[in-house]
Amino acid sequence: MTIYTAVSFAPVQGFIEKSRKLRDLFGASLILSYLSFKLVKEAEQILGEGCVISPGLINVQEGMPNRILVKGYLSREIVQNTLLKEWQKVLLICRLWIEDNIGIPKDQYFWAQTEAQIGKQKGEWERWGSHTWEVFWGTGDAPQAAMEDLETRKLKRDWTGVNWLGESSSLSGTDAIAWNRLGDQDVLKRDLKGELTFNEKQQLKRELEEFYVRLSQALEAPSDQQPQGKFLRPNECMSIPELVKRLVTRYEDIGKHLGRDFRIDSFSEMVRLPEPGQPGHWTGWFMGDGDQVGNHLKNLSSDADLKTFSEAMQQWGKDFKKTFPENLGRVVYAGGDDFMGVIYSADPQSPITTSAALAWLTDLPSQWSTHGQPINLSLGFVWAGHQVPQRDILQHCREAEKRSKSLGRDRVTIRVVFNSGQYVKWTCPWDYLDILTKYRDRSPDRKTGDKANWNHLYSDWATLKARHAIRLNTTEGTAINKQIALSIFDFYFDDAGKVFEAERLWDKLAGDNTNAAIVNWIDDLIQVGWQLCRNSDP
Repeated sequence: MTIYTAVSFAPVQGFIEKSRKLRDLFGASLILSYLSFKLVKEAEQILGEGCVISPGLINVQEGMPNRILVKGYLSREIVQNTLLKEWQKVLLICRLWIEDNIGIPKDQYFWAQTEAQIGKQKGEWERWGSHTWEVFWGTGDAPQAAMEDLETRKLKRDWTGVNWLGESSSLSGTDAIAWNRLGDQDVLKRDLKGELTFNEKQQLKRELEEFYVRLSQALEAPSDQQPQGKFLRPNECMSIPELVKRLVTRYEDIGKHLGRDFRIDSFSEMVRLPEPGQPGHWTGWFMGDGDQVGNHLKNLSSDADLKTFSEAMQQWGKDFKKTFPENLGRVVYAGGDDFMGVIYSADPQSPITTSAALAWLTDLPSQWSTHGQPINLSLGFVWAGHQVPQRDILQHCREAEKRSKSLGRDRVTIRVVFNSGQYVKWTCPWDYLDILTKYRDRSPDRKTGDKANWNHLYSDWATLKARHAIRLNTTEGTAINKQIALSIFDFYFDDAGKVFEAERLWDKLAGDNTNAAIVNWIDDLIQVGWQLCRNSDP
């Protein structure tokens, strides 16, 4: 009987989202792809060439998915040992590079196990090496059976969390700061007992600051200059995984030891705040995923069909990343049907415009269709102010993508996130996204040749809501009436509401055809449309 094995590992999104800089996102993506690639190669080494069904293009390392399907039996122990061995190799090379290059004597490092501790007690780096990843594994007599077994086994967690001791990373708030005194048991015990004096605490603080100054200097050239913070700001306090994601993209010799060059040479960081006192730049973030891929795979009856599908999606991801306009931003990862990227400007004097972002977004469905597979796309798109933390933006992206799927799939959810943390959102099927371009300013004071001024619609709508002529919620027994909202909508959007009513499209557009759903969909459109399409960018 033929046996199939399906494997995966986690946390993927959590590993990616704990990233301060765009460079860190790339580092996280490269590490994940590297680990998947090593699992694939190990499977081929044991089961022979041609055993890997998915991913189809096993030599395309960038964007390689972390879900792997092979024909043959691959034990869970082999999968776990391979994953941990390769991850530990990444950690070891980065640790040794730091210890060899920042000028602190080796005997002043306490963050790794000594030779005498091997087999008895782990240091902080070794603990991360053992407890970062959780492996999922399943088998079956058919590809789908193996994938279903994998999903079933996911319900039973097999992961050990670790209580990290020490000052918390300023990013995660829980993981300990990586520095040479991390793991110093004498300091930890005295600190927990409250025995450290004020002067001793101040000395430790100075040593921590000195560590990051030295590390920042080592990441820049020449090392005798005052660090500018191009690769690492001296006041950044990062955990071990956060530091590793930053390091792998910087030095060629790290990649050489791993057999792969992670280094990113021509890297332009996005500009969100050009200079103090200058207006910040808004940026666009997108996260997309194919719809019901699992259901589609159930309908593929042969290994060849599965492999063809995987190859098509991987090739699409490779082409998508390669052809993404350089002046528009960057694709962080594209693992086939799963991708993420950023729209931004690297020019401090020229922020990216909402019109450029919307033009790309409107054209995305035609790009997506080039893979030729019968699956649709759900996307979350976030237009974010310059003060919104990157981790919050990624969370908004993920929630926006989930909303697109929960409201019917094959659509995009746009969120405009302000510096305050508040946001407005709108979800629309791809086929009707061009409603934003159909706006017509019909106000009496409009001059011939003027651009469409969304301020008029926004003002009219806000006034009617303030006077309770348009209600978004039922209050005090007063039902929501859609007629005034539809009249405004038709007036400014070329009778689009009448078309939607006649063709019974409200279910598809708003989720259902109730008055509340319709009015709230129009309200969301106006809130987002005003932010993105009014004369001046936000």
